[in-house]
Amino acid sequence: MRCFLITALIAVFLLAFFCHSGSGLKCYTCPISSCKTNTTCPPEKDACIVAYLGSRNVSDCWTYSQCNLDYVGNYFKAQSFRFVCCQKDLCNGSSIPMTSKIVFAIASLLTVINIVSF
Repeated sequence: MRCFLITALIAVFLLAFFCHSGSGLKCYTCPISSCKTNTTCPPEKDACIVAYLGSRNVSDCWTYSQCNLDYVGNYFKAQSFRFVCCQKDLCNGSSIPMTSKIVFAIASLLTVINIVSF
C-alpha cells in the first residue's frame, strides 16, 4: 500500500511538472506605441511581435511562421522597419523598460557594494 502511495505521488508530481496549463501565449498588444496592455493570444497565434516602424512601435500576437521580412513589411506597409518575434509570455515589451531595469539593477548593486565596503 505504501509503495502504491509513493508511486501515485511521484506520478502526480511528474504530471504537474510536465503538463502545460493549456492557456495561450500572453503578448503585449498596442497598435501605436509601447504600453502595458496585454492579452491572451488565440491558439493560432503562437508568437508575439514588436515592430519598430519609425516613430511608432506596434506590439501584438502573431503567427511564428509569418515572422519574416517580406510578410511583416507587407502587413505593416513599411519600407524601413525592424521587428522581433518571440514565443514566451510578454516577451514583446518595449526595450526601454528592460534597459531601465538593467540600469536600476546595476545602480543598486553598486550601492550595495559601496555600503558593504565601508
